Amino acid sequence: MLIEVRIGPGKRKLTQSILQVNRLSGTPVDKIHRVPHVSLYGSFSADYRQVDRVKEVLLSVGKKYSILPYLIDGFRWINGRNGRVVYFNIVPSPEFKKFRQELAQRLRRIVPETKPFDKEEDFLFHSTLAYKLDSREFERIWPYLCSDRSLAPKFSAHTPDAEDHHMRYFYLPLNALRVTFLNDQSKILCEYDFLQQRLLSRSESLDSGEWGRTLKLFRIIKGIEGARPGADRMPPYVSSDLHLDHLKIIEYCARPFVSSNVDEMNSVLVDNWNNIVGNDLVYFLGDLSFGEGSRLASYWLGRLRGKKHFIRGSHDADIRDAGEYEIIKCGRYAFLLAHDPDRLPIDWNGWVIHGHKHNNDMKDYCFINGDRKTINVCPELVNYRPVSLNFLASLKLSSIRRMDMIDSVPVMR
Repeated sequence: MLIEVRIGPGKRKLTQSILQVNRLSGTPVDKIHRVPHVSLYGSFSADYRQVDRVKEVLLSVGKKYSILPYLIDGFRWINGRNGRVVYFNIVPSPEFKKFRQELAQRLRRIVPETKPFDKEEDFLFHSTLAYKLDSREFERIWPYLCSDRSLAPKFSAHTPDAEDHHMRYFYLPLNALRVTFLNDQSKILCEYDFLQQRLLSRSESLDSGEWGRTLKLFRIIKGIEGARPGADRMPPYVSSDLHLDHLKIIEYCARPFVSSNVDEMNSVLVDNWNNIVGNDLVYFLGDLSFGEGSRLASYWLGRLRGKKHFIRGSHDADIRDAGEYEIIKCGRYAFLLAHDPDRLPIDWNGWVIHGHKHNNDMKDYCFINGDRKTINVCPELVNYRPVSLNFLASLKLSSIRRMDMIDSVPVMR
């Protein structure tokens, strides 16, 4: 039996990375971990009475906590008992660490026969990618993951186009919304839901309607849904890459919506825009809609309030008067507004506000990267709402080294 966090929004990103590593490195299928998760306690054995007590512990400890933030920050490896283990490096928030520590302390009184590392104070938070690797298998995988191109020649002996497929640094802030209790056959016994604050049965855990309720509560708590103008109502605004009607963007970019419900995503994004923006100027940096069967950007412009100044993205063929870039001044800063920061239309050494990257390359293109002088206003990083340019200019940008999300604590110089 096992207690774990299953990756909710973000699961597809990890899964795609795992499958890509498997395909390029040729690692045996039985050594690839295909279902990403974060183990918290176990494996262990329990009889039916102990199972009920484990459920009681999950409920009593879980009720003390809300969502548990954590960060996936690159890949690491360790020597396991049966070979090397390669894993996604999990950096837990203080509350996540505290939750696991309290959970483990309580569970050791009920089911003490568990893995040795469950009893260690310095618990290794991780999500396994591959395991039981001999030295040759490890050398096929690691150069692809480690972001050190100097090691590429070792890898290219097995994969000639290794440089072309070198993996970007995996960096993604996530939140644990549920904790899962699995039986000996890796089937769900129950889950504790931090948002609903209750234990879910196996059938409830697998029900998409229950998952939708969890995600809605998460969006409300995070301010992603039900946006209202507040102190941040300081026009003009900037926004980018809504990808309205684009069903696949939900999984591609770990958006907190049920993956089959694009209408719900559309509704939240449009409502957030219209609740913030009045008869105000909004600079939109491209990719308003996309995907099979999607309606034209011109349709969505008619549903969004404000005076829209459109900068062309990758999927805006029907917007005829869209520009390639704009330079604006706000406060003491001059900003270049463009869609793709890797393809600026002019030479520019100042601050760039951009879209395009979503949360796919957050090590380099987080919300604010002070070294690159870039500001990423894709929805995934700014709580799915337009951003005030005056707010950005008030942030003392020259003093910020990096800021992952709009509600993150900035790392200062």
